[in-house]
Amino acid sequence: MSTRRRSTGSPTGLARKEVIVRAAAKVFAEKGFSNATVRDIADEADMLSGSLYYYFDSKEAMVEEVLAGYLDVTVRGYQRAADELEDPVEALRELISLALHGLVQYRAEVTILQNDWHNIRPIESIGRRQRDVEKIWLSTLERGIAANVFRSDLDVRMVYRTLMGAIQAVIRWFDPRGKVSVDDVIEVQSSILLDGIRNSR
Repeated sequence: MSTRRRSTGSPTGLARKEVIVRAAAKVFAEKGFSNATVRDIADEADMLSGSLYYYFDSKEAMVEEVLAGYLDVTVRGYQRAADELEDPVEALRELISLALHGLVQYRAEVTILQNDWHNIRPIESIGRRQRDVEKIWLSTLERGIAANVFRSDLDVRMVYRTLMGAIQAVIRWFDPRGKVSVDDVIEVQSSILLDGIRNSR
């Protein structure tokens, strides 16, 4: 076993790695992936720049670590909702709720994905996780169309992108310390978005 692996696998090493990940998330969200430097992250983590290379080989490896945790939690939550809720309307309502709660809890990660997707997309593991997200949402929408509760005259992929666009735009104006709670946002968005695609019978 190499010295590098011993240092990063020890309790101290894992704790320091977590500090770096949190610092990288903050710096990437504030400065953008392209503009951020390893020195910026090291300064935020209160470490020497060279020390970061004991834990990560590159900036790409850092952003991958930052986003993988968030996306793994997100995919598991979405999949559980899709599997457990038989009613497609309720399943989609829960997906919207999870997406909005995730936006608040993982604000930095969502900001990075939004602002730097063109730079991050080539990272295979991130692209794969994003495809998993899309697959769950599309299958839920298709299930609703098959059950005749969602409109069939709309392109399902465009519907998905419209829903996600509306949800992700919330990060631009929502203040978790303000008078409007995330549950208020969920109620309004669920009503508007679901009514827009619900099949009127």
